[in-house]
Amino acid sequence: MSDSQTFGPAATTPEEVLDAALNGARKGEEAAFATLWRIHNSKLSRFVQVRLLNSSIDYEEVVSETWLNVARDIRKFKGSSAEFTGWLYAIARNRIVDATRIRDRQARSSQDIEEVFWLTSPTNVEKEFEANETVNEAVNAIAQLPAAQSEVLLLRIVSDLSVEETALVVKKNANAVRVLSHRGLIALREKLGGLA
Repeated sequence: MSDSQTFGPAATTPEEVLDAALNGARKGEEAAFATLWRIHNSKLSRFVQVRLLNSSIDYEEVVSETWLNVARDIRKFKGSSAEFTGWLYAIARNRIVDATRIRDRQARSSQDIEEVFWLTSPTNVEKEFEANETVNEAVNAIAQLPAAQSEVLLLRIVSDLSVEETALVVKKNANAVRVLSHRGLIALREKLGGLA
């Protein structure tokens, strides 16, 4: 059953599906909450995983805690679907901070970058290896940027959030997000030798 079928014929565009799912989830409808999870969980998981790439913190636990917080508080949430996205990532960001305070940071021995960016059809092992190396290099370069630039780039590129949604998450105005994105991309291009 597709998301648009779940919420009736009126919900045809992705925005309408998200609005309908958000309204249903506020009312306690499990199917609506499941739709919100399906829409957001993949990108949210990648964002959290990349943010915790060199940490001993279990990213899946952080993602689970984020969704538990959302489930607990969604009835109180009063914003739009775009504001929901910002709220969701702000909760994840806060869970990362909490987990970091609780656990000592220890470098993970060798985390497979394939878990972060899934390859769709592994037909050529050499090309797949080269793609993984490129992704690994890019993620490591992003991680070396100043924290604000790194976080904005992860939200904008990995999680595909808009400037406005990113601004809600990082609690900055849209212009500050644009500046951080621009500076981060310039620094990233320099780190990657002009390949970014």
